[in-house]
Amino acid sequence: MKIIVTAIGSDGDINPMIEVSKKLLERGHEVEFCANGYFGQKVKNAGLTFLELGGEHLYLEGLKRPGVWDPRKGFQVVWQFVRESLELNYQIVKERIIPGNTLLVGTTLAMANRVLQDELKIKASTVHLSPCCIISAHEPMTGPGYPSPTSLPLWMKNAYVGLIDKLALDRVCRDDINQFRAKHNLPPVKSIFRKWLASPNQVICAFPDWYAEPQPDWPPNSVCTGIPIFHKQEHEDLSAEVKEFLQSGAPPVVVTPGSAMAQSEKYFKTILKCLSGSNYRAIFVTKHKNHVLEKLPPNIILSNYEPFDLLFPKAQVVIHHGGIGTSAQCMNAGVPQMITPFAHDQFDNAARLEKLGVGKKPRVPNEFRFTHDPNGGWRKCLDSIAHDKQMRLRCQVIQRKIHSEPEPASVIANEICKLT
Repeated sequence: MKIIVTAIGSDGDINPMIEVSKKLLERGHEVEFCANGYFGQKVKNAGLTFLELGGEHLYLEGLKRPGVWDPRKGFQVVWQFVRESLELNYQIVKERIIPGNTLLVGTTLAMANRVLQDELKIKASTVHLSPCCIISAHEPMTGPGYPSPTSLPLWMKNAYVGLIDKLALDRVCRDDINQFRAKHNLPPVKSIFRKWLASPNQVICAFPDWYAEPQPDWPPNSVCTGIPIFHKQEHEDLSAEVKEFLQSGAPPVVVTPGSAMAQSEKYFKTILKCLSGSNYRAIFVTKHKNHVLEKLPPNIILSNYEPFDLLFPKAQVVIHHGGIGTSAQCMNAGVPQMITPFAHDQFDNAARLEKLGVGKKPRVPNEFRFTHDPNGGWRKCLDSIAHDKQMRLRCQVIQRKIHSEPEPASVIANEICKLT
C-alpha cells in the first residue's frame, strides 16, 4: 500500500516521522514523505521519496517571524504558516492518492490530511508527538506562569479547557479551516483541536503512558507508544573539535535552544551570564552561530551540529528549550536536563520532566520573558542539577525503562499497518 506521511514543523516534528517512515518502508509499503523543502535532503538520505511542501526559504522566513517564540502569540504565527501552505499541501497529497490503495499519516498540524479524509472517505492516522496536542479536561496542559489545574473539580477544568479551545485555538484557526472546507463542499466544523483534528480511524500518541497517562477524554481510538528517537546516519560522528574538547576535561554542559530557534541572541546572552565565573565547561550547539559572541571563553566551544544520540551521553547536564525530541534524547541518554522553555508545548514538557524527576526549570520573575533572569535563577538551577545525585539516579531509571521497551518507531509503524 502507498502511505503518504506529512510532517509539519521543525526537526523535532520531522525527525521522528522519518524514523517511523523508515520502518514502514521496511514492512514493504511504498512511502512518500511530504515536508518543507528545508528537510528534503534529510528525507532523501533516509531512502524515502520526498514531496516538497514549499521552498526552503518559506521555512527559514517563518522561523524569523515576529512573535513565533512569544508564548502568547506563538500559535497565531505558526497558524499563519500552516494556513499559507494548506492549499499546496492538499493538492500535493491529493494528486498522489491511489483510490483504494492509499493511507494518509500526518502530524498534528497536517490539516490537509483531515480535509482529504473527510472529502474522499479514506483512512488516515493522526500522530501527536507531544501530549499537549490533545486538549484534555482531565489533565489540562501546563503553560507559562500557570500549572496544570489538576486539583480543580472536573466541571471547572472542562470550562477552563473549553475557553482555551474556543478563545486561544478556534478563534485563530476555525474560520480558515471552514473556508477551506467550503471550497471542497464540506460542512463547517468547530472545536478544531479538541474534537475535529483527531482522525476517526486512529490517533497515535507518540509518547509512553508513563510520560502522559491516557485520559478518559482522549480520542477513543488513541494508543500510546513511545517517543521515536532520531538516530545518527551511518556516516555521522562527533566533530573533531568536540571530540578533542570532550577528551580535554570534565563532562561539559551541552546547550541547545532547538534547531528552529532563529531568534536566540538573548538566550545565549543569558546562558553566558549563567556560566560566567564558573568552572563549567560547555558546548553550544546551534545552527545560528551568528547569535553567539564571536569570541567565547576557552571553557566554551560552539558547534553548528552534533548528533545528539552521540553527544548527550557524554554531557554533565543538557540545557535545552523543552522540545519533545530533545527531551527524549536526554532521557534516552540518561542525562539530567535544565529546561528553558520559550513557547508552544515546551512549558508542558518541562512540567512533565520535573514530575518525572529527570529535569528542572529555572525560577524566573516572568515566564513570558524566560530569558530575563535578573536574580540568577538559571545559575542556581544549574548548580542544583549538577549536584543532585537523586536526579542522576532517576535519569538512569528512566533510561533503563526506555531501553527495555520496544522500539517506538517500530511500534508506531505496526499500529499504522493495522489500517492497511
